[in-house]
Amino acid sequence: MPVHLSDPSPDVPARVKSKLHAFADDAQFTTKALRGARKDQLDVSTPHEVYTLGLNDITAGGGLDRAQPVGWRYLIVEGGQPIATAETAPGPDGTQEVSQFAEGPFVAATDKAVKILRKLPELEAKGFELRLLRIPALYMMALWLHAPDTDLMVPLEPSPVGKAGKRMPAEEFFNDLSELARSAALPDQPD
Repeated sequence: MPVHLSDPSPDVPARVKSKLHAFADDAQFTTKALRGARKDQLDVSTPHEVYTLGLNDITAGGGLDRAQPVGWRYLIVEGGQPIATAETAPGPDGTQEVSQFAEGPFVAATDKAVKILRKLPELEAKGFELRLLRIPALYMMALWLHAPDTDLMVPLEPSPVGKAGKRMPAEEFFNDLSELARSAALPDQPD
């Protein structure tokens, strides 16, 4: 596998699964796929650290150097098929605690992109670590393939700049985002 998956600590996936199963037991899910899922078929996979980047960071010319780690994300699978995600965030004591379960287009987009990336032999030599970059102000999420000497980005569909599922150098990714970020950052102009 050319893309390295890591965990914050060995107990986090077990805690995520425990919370997932507790929600299923108590019928607490409000989203369709999780509400209809069979508890005995639910599992978590594909852990990746989540980073966030603000609009001001991009308009100021920043890039991945300004991205802040905010937690971990896992695909939730039912019978081997991704149906949702679980995210963690640091709790008061610093341990990773489940912060949300989510469904939507980024679930399938993540799964599809990871499956493609795992088949690319040119990535194997670098030993890329899988991460996720979220830019909330632009409704943008991208897989971030990090290696000590290079970073590649894979925008996830729906992408406001297009190129969903396409690998690109981080510099190209931020060049594509810069104009969109500037226009989103402009205050509303009077007519």
